[in-house]
Amino acid sequence: NYLALGGLHAYASAEGPFQARARDLYRRLRDNVVRTVQSEYARSGFLYEQYDPDSGAGQRTHPFNGWTTLAVLALAEQYVNLAPAT
Repeated sequence: NYLALGGLHAYASAEGPFQARARDLYRRLRDNVVRTVQSEYARSGFLYEQYDPDSGAGQRTHPFNGWTTLAVLALAEQYVNLAPAT
């Protein structure tokens, strides 16, 4: 999700035919990721490795402080530049 958010953020910030669509998808995905991680943390006190795609319930490995913590960077809108070097 973090990589998808980074790409959508870049397209949403650039003029072009897909800017509006990228902006909409970015906002919805970012809101869903942050809300899911936050609500499960508030409920259980844990970050999880995976979240159920339908209910958002944390599942499998916990406590998990790997890529799930990237939700904090998404909240701050901090993304790495993944553009290929030219």
